[in-house]
Amino acid sequence: MRRNWLAESKTIKRLGFGVAVAVTATMLLMAWVGPALWDRRHPTFLDRLESASLDFRFLLRGPRDPGEEIVVVAIDDLSLKELGRWPWSRDKQAGLVKRIGADGAKVIALDIMYLEPEVTEHLSSLRDLMNTAKTAEAASPALRALLQQKLAQADTDQQFVQSLGAVNNAVLALPLVVPMGDANHDGVLPDTRVPDYIARHMFMLVRNASRNERLQPLRAVDYHSPIKPFVERAVSLGHVYTIPDPDGVTRYEYLALRYGARDHYYPSFALEVARLFLDVPRERASLRLGEGVTLEDRFVPSDQKSRMLINYLGPERTFPYVSATDVIHNRVAPGRFQGKLVLIGTTALGTYDQKTTPFSANVPGVEVIATVVENILHGQFLIKNIWSGPLDFGLTLVFGLTLGMILPRMKAVTGAALAISVLVGYGLAAFYLFQRQGIWVGVVYPMATIALTFVSITVLRFMTEEQQKKEIRQMFSSYLSPAIVGELIKDPMKARIGGSRKEVTMLFSDIIGFTSFSEKREAEEVVAQLNEYLNAMTDIVFHWHGTLDKFVGDALVVFWGAPLEQPNHVELAVKCALHMRKRVTELQSQWIAEGKPPLDIGIGINTGMAVVGNIGAEGKKMDYTVIGDHMNLAAKIETFTRTLAYRIVMTEYSAERLKSLIAAGTVPGAPVRIGHVKLTKLGAVSIKGKDRPIVIYGLESLPQGEPSKLEEAVQVDLQLGAEKLGVALARPDPSGGS
Repeated sequence: MRRNWLAESKTIKRLGFGVAVAVTATMLLMAWVGPALWDRRHPTFLDRLESASLDFRFLLRGPRDPGEEIVVVAIDDLSLKELGRWPWSRDKQAGLVKRIGADGAKVIALDIMYLEPEVTEHLSSLRDLMNTAKTAEAASPALRALLQQKLAQADTDQQFVQSLGAVNNAVLALPLVVPMGDANHDGVLPDTRVPDYIARHMFMLVRNASRNERLQPLRAVDYHSPIKPFVERAVSLGHVYTIPDPDGVTRYEYLALRYGARDHYYPSFALEVARLFLDVPRERASLRLGEGVTLEDRFVPSDQKSRMLINYLGPERTFPYVSATDVIHNRVAPGRFQGKLVLIGTTALGTYDQKTTPFSANVPGVEVIATVVENILHGQFLIKNIWSGPLDFGLTLVFGLTLGMILPRMKAVTGAALAISVLVGYGLAAFYLFQRQGIWVGVVYPMATIALTFVSITVLRFMTEEQQKKEIRQMFSSYLSPAIVGELIKDPMKARIGGSRKEVTMLFSDIIGFTSFSEKREAEEVVAQLNEYLNAMTDIVFHWHGTLDKFVGDALVVFWGAPLEQPNHVELAVKCALHMRKRVTELQSQWIAEGKPPLDIGIGINTGMAVVGNIGAEGKKMDYTVIGDHMNLAAKIETFTRTLAYRIVMTEYSAERLKSLIAAGTVPGAPVRIGHVKLTKLGAVSIKGKDRPIVIYGLESLPQGEPSKLEEAVQVDLQLGAEKLGVALARPDPSGGS
């Protein structure tokens, strides 16, 4: 059987909560599956969106000051223009390092690979000559000394080694090879021996060591070491492995990688640079697996894979830049590098590893390293701890279920305001935590739950309300005016099943002498004229916003004041009655012209409390009607129109309201709500079932423009009418009233 939604407010609320539960469960499932997929580097769409939301928070926050500790010496386009294309010979690089060191730099970090010796043709020729001179008897010691001098001048690697020894604070980059995908999680690799000059740069202290792969850094399968003389003169090495997220944005610094069957852990280049600048001995730096790195009393947080979130400062060139050619040509003010951490890297077009960050898609890798170092030096970390996942889970659950309980009970506009407020409020809270506390709180899953719950409940409400509107239209269109039907559609709860006590004004209209009229004519003629009359009266009832209760043969039962509140229900009923009388007069003239009998009507009006509502069997047969003694009273007093000169009769309950309307119209400047009518007191009658007599009044229309009149003195004899109608006249009131 088709479901009736009109009175199913509780069911609709339960359905709304059920929809919210379904949305919440779906989001929780995706939040639970998402991290597992991330480990396989196949994040879900919502995970990608969460990462993008972090980038948006960076843009919303804007750039921040990097401080004065870090300076980037850039091998930029100007440097290549003045000193030749890259790579430069290592004697030029040696000169660059010496000048920076001589100016007092505390740490010099070279983001440059030195994987092979530099052997020029000139150096190779000199070496051949030197070998020949060593074996030739004719070669004098002076010649050998000269060749040795020239050989030293041509050996750029040796000059670079000397520069590293001279500054004694240089850090070099160590490329480690990490395979993509699940290869990182394979079993133990074959034993790979690492030279001592490389191995001495690994972490000396590793805490929380376990076999749990979830707490292990990525595993490297190979390495490309700088040449040995360079490493031996450098103060430290750090790996430079980095990889962007699947959307191409670099968000993480891998603080540690492991290499070899015995799981040696190697720090990142940026971490080593920061450690040296902070004067932390290697033995005071420890790797805490799954937590972060401790540098003496300073803690650098990481995720379970030893990755540190990079807290970017701004777009490229946020840090102070100095051109390498200016350093080599002594165009830099003395003391510019005094006590500074100097990062040397390439920034000229086509010479550097281009990185995409939240601020820009064209950031040199050396500046990303500078950003990581700055985060460590200033403690400006972004944190997304292990509780971030449970927090997302909990907030998604709370938002989904709470809104699922509240929204179905609220109106659409109020619900939308609440959902938007929660959405915006949570977004602002997440941004506050990001900006002020450096905490990355997930926003996509909770906010998506809020939005989807609201949209789903709104769609459900739309579907059920559309069905309710259809049911209301079907239920009321036959006995309500279109205006009232429209109001009920706006608020379906006004048309709920059941009854309620309300004050209403009732109108009972009947054709005088209809029985004799119908007995003397064919049924078809009677029905045709009756339908013409009823159609005309129904239009008038709807025009004055009346509720057409029913047709009882030739009689109309109408009321005002329900289902909508109509404070002026007496006024509407009176105007409707006068309009009906006017229209009957017009129909009488038409019927006489057509040779038809001129039917006449009587109207009774009464005001009082009654039970109003949908009465019947739900989904089968229902009537929206009025039940009560006051309804019967309107029908009883209508019978006085048969014997009196008045065709509209009303009780004292309605008349008292009408008197106030007539009196209000006589006040100068006041609007006239009821005009050109005459209300005449007819007397008091005893009605069966009533404890006291009822005073009745006659109502008639006066010519247009004539002021309304009120006759309180009894001017008609009700005795004859009372005898004919079988009712008793009330005894005279001793006080003089009737």
